[in-house]
Amino acid sequence: MNFFRKAFLVNVTALVSFLIRVAQTIVLTRCLGPAGIGQYAVVCSAVMLGSQISAFGYPMAFLYYSQRDPKQAPVYQIHAIWSGLVLGIFGGAILGAMVMWMPSYFGQVPSYGIGAVSLYAVCMILAGVGNSSLLQRVESKRLSIMAIASSLGSLTLVGVLAWMGRLTVGSALVCFTGIQVIRLAVAWICVGPTVDWHIRPRVEILIKLGTMGLRQGSMNIMILLNSALNIMIIKAMMSDFDQIGYFSRGMQIAMLVVTASQAVLPVLFSRWASLQASQLTEHFEKVFRVVATFSFLVILGILTLARPLVIVLFGRAFVPAVTPMMILLPGTMLYLLARVVIQFLGSRGLPEVSCAALLIACAINALLSWLLIPGLGIQGAAMASCASHVVLLVMLLCVMVVKFKVRLLRCMCISLQDCRSMTRQLGVAR
Repeated sequence: MNFFRKAFLVNVTALVSFLIRVAQTIVLTRCLGPAGIGQYAVVCSAVMLGSQISAFGYPMAFLYYSQRDPKQAPVYQIHAIWSGLVLGIFGGAILGAMVMWMPSYFGQVPSYGIGAVSLYAVCMILAGVGNSSLLQRVESKRLSIMAIASSLGSLTLVGVLAWMGRLTVGSALVCFTGIQVIRLAVAWICVGPTVDWHIRPRVEILIKLGTMGLRQGSMNIMILLNSALNIMIIKAMMSDFDQIGYFSRGMQIAMLVVTASQAVLPVLFSRWASLQASQLTEHFEKVFRVVATFSFLVILGILTLARPLVIVLFGRAFVPAVTPMMILLPGTMLYLLARVVIQFLGSRGLPEVSCAALLIACAINALLSWLLIPGLGIQGAAMASCASHVVLLVMLLCVMVVKFKVRLLRCMCISLQDCRSMTRQLGVAR
């Protein structure tokens, strides 16, 4: 199976998995209401960010070095597993303590919800190592199974709890962690037999992976921070879970195109990490214009159906989410394109460039949020987010033009030749 078919399979699977998660989001939103979903969004954003910090980038570092030295992949794998286990347990304990001891910020969370929060980090990190093992071999079918199994399992649990009338913020957090538990179980089944448990961890390998992990992981941390920043500032300035609920649902719909494309980005990382330098620019230009064209069409459709889409998905109680959603949508397309550039730079060992650009974008987002939220509320937060995405993409494209000689005109729109090439690779054209 050629790379394009594998990427297509992973992306189709991601779309199916994404639709399953949309169904889960609908059930959660309708059952929890604006205040409940606002509290859930605050806790989840903090847990995802904290877990990413706890990982120290070990899963990404394992993938990076395994692509460059496949013979040493088992060595890197076992070091990533042991480090992920220790860091995950430590990080999870800190996250659980924060949620328990900071009810003024997170709201009241029951003990089983705190337990789920504590378990999330270790499951996410170890599942990430398993995911990197599959990505290293580009095993698209197993990656697809992992994505669909975790989404279906979590949706089933949410549906059962909703049917029983037991779906609360605490039980929703259990379902949230359940996604990572299932991913870890599937990864263990797929990857476990290939792990060489006889390899003893060595300090120099841990330092090597940790150093690259900090470089790669800082990029992912900044991505999550940029996504969670608005929710954090709204909570600090408004202390209203209802407003956070409206904003988070508007962001959820605005980010549809990004979420649907998430799975293919690591596949691109794996591909670009193994390509010869002479092929990079042309391959990047093609990927960029394909993503730009399809994301534009999707966002245009969402803009056209904005109000009815919110009402159908979440109910009339969430109509206040329509305005911030429409403000966020244009920036969302730019953010997705920025994520493509970030994956490219990370695959070439330049995550610091992306991290610096993300840091500047975060600073702009924070500054504009503090200025706009007092007068405009969640609409001001949406404007700040959109402006920061414009700045982020402009900075990253400047880097691509200067360092990799990317031609911007060739990145704008998909061509007929691209369409013929893709259909040939998919086996549609003869």
